[in-house]
Amino acid sequence: MSEEPDTEPSEERTGIERAVRAIRREGYKAAGLHAVVDAVAVFLVVNLLTRVVAAPLPAVGPVRGGTVAAVGVALLAGGVEFAFRVRYYTVERFEAANPVVADALRTARDAATDGAETQMARRLYRDVTDRLSETSAGGFLQTRWLSVSVVVVVLASALTVQAAVAGVTFAPEPNTTDERRGPGSFGGEDNGVSELQNPDDVLGERKEAAGGREELDVNFSQSSGGGAGDQVDSYEDSGLSAGGDPVAAQQAGFAAERNLEDADLVREYNLRVQRDTDD
Repeated sequence: MSEEPDTEPSEERTGIERAVRAIRREGYKAAGLHAVVDAVAVFLVVNLLTRVVAAPLPAVGPVRGGTVAAVGVALLAGGVEFAFRVRYYTVERFEAANPVVADALRTARDAATDGAETQMARRLYRDVTDRLSETSAGGFLQTRWLSVSVVVVVLASALTVQAAVAGVTFAPEPNTTDERRGPGSFGGEDNGVSELQNPDDVLGERKEAAGGREELDVNFSQSSGGGAGDQVDSYEDSGLSAGGDPVAAQQAGFAAERNLEDADLVREYNLRVQRDTDD
């Protein structure tokens, strides 16, 4: 005579349901572990590549652009891998990795889903719960995959530190107006100038010239450089004394009328010289 199912789940049925939920949590943990390790590996590799190649990526505040790009790629790779592994690490995968309870656990899950509370079902629940202590969720982990990921993390970390310390880069310098130009870069022969320089860097800082305030005595010679004995009265027309005494320095002045008279004399003299030459 079979027993009618109770409205409340029995302790045995509740135990098998808790066990199934625990198996799913182990699948989430394994998927998360793989995703985190692989995301770290991707971050370090991408960050190393952007540092060595010196990719022109915009920075975000004080953070280097290559680091920001590496974080984005790592998060994307980790999220995709986690979603994929969660769909793969199921209770069925656990049963395949633990054949000691594979058939019994599948039957117990089906019975619990149907709400079976018969004496045989309860005995099955207890038996499966006891045998689960002999199982392991290690089948969710791919040990070889994790080992490779850890090696990549260690190598990428060491290379990143070395590249940062040594400043290693294989990228050419950007072709900008500030780039140093080599000989012949302007289309001509080498003129010995490697780059255009700022005039202020060559001449120094601009300064205002200070006016002189010291008065000095100046002596003028009356003889010209033409020949011996030649005397000129060049100082008479300028208003200076042509006597035997040296000419003393005087304060400079401006006489508009005298300058006009001198200009007329010079003009008349030039006309006479021109007429004499023509004759």
